Amino acid sequence: RARVGSLLAAVRDGFLPSGRPTSCSMGNLINTLAFPRPMYDRNFYEHTLLRRSDLVWLTTSKGERVPACHVRCRRGAAAAARKTLLYSHGNAEDIGLHLAYIDLLARELDVDVFSYEYVGYSLGRFEDPPQDPSEEGCTRSVDAAWRYCTDQLKIPPKDIVIFGRSIGSGPSVDLASREVEGSQFSPLDVAGVLLQSPIESGGRVAFGKAVSFMAYGLDIFRNYEKIDKIRAPCAIMHGTADEVVNVRNGHNLHGWLQKPFEPLWIEGYGHNDMPEDRCFEYSRKFLASLEQRK
Repeated sequence: RARVGSLLAAVRDGFLPSGRPTSCSMGNLINTLAFPRPMYDRNFYEHTLLRRSDLVWLTTSKGERVPACHVRCRRGAAAAARKTLLYSHGNAEDIGLHLAYIDLLARELDVDVFSYEYVGYSLGRFEDPPQDPSEEGCTRSVDAAWRYCTDQLKIPPKDIVIFGRSIGSGPSVDLASREVEGSQFSPLDVAGVLLQSPIESGGRVAFGKAVSFMAYGLDIFRNYEKIDKIRAPCAIMHGTADEVVNVRNGHNLHGWLQKPFEPLWIEGYGHNDMPEDRCFEYSRKFLASLEQRK
């Protein structure tokens, strides 16, 4: 919250006399808030991510290399029956920071987890030339992850659940609402979509609904335009005391779903303190409901 306040103060001179932000200030602030990359040195990744036996490299449609981890659950359901979570992480983190989480996610939910990186994050900062993060880069990254899982690994869409947290709901909703160029398989046919603390859009989180319309062209991750196109069942969990992404975002997105699963509004919890045990329990219930739909 302090970061948001300081950034708002920093662009105050870009506001119009009416108090509305200029397009330039809004666009700059949205991107600053959306992509606050961790800035660890390469040594950090050499001792964590690069030592993973499940590390794979993806190539985007523009030839960018992005790392990913394919965590395979070692117990429970047979591999042929197991779901794969295609995971899009939140902002202010990268794949190197959530390795323990995706390992835990696989164990707790008895699923495989395919977690990919966004262009411009983690090892992308050390490419030559260095990659820059953007909404378009996130889209190219999730598309590369989809093509790898379906066209290369031959995982059927019916065995994939798209999972996005926070800003990761952007590429997740986008993917689940459309086709992917260069793939034989459609994300519209996935088993389900799971969203934690999702955003309506970057502009609506930072400035509210009215301003997001005034500077529409600069808004990013416009989930409010896409979520009603998702054909698969969709589950949303959100903390009612979230001061980063107000729970209204979750409520509104849930209201636009074609196939809503009963949502989980966790009373008194915020953006970064969502109780893992309750989130895992809810996720297991959602996954079980998808099995029952077969």
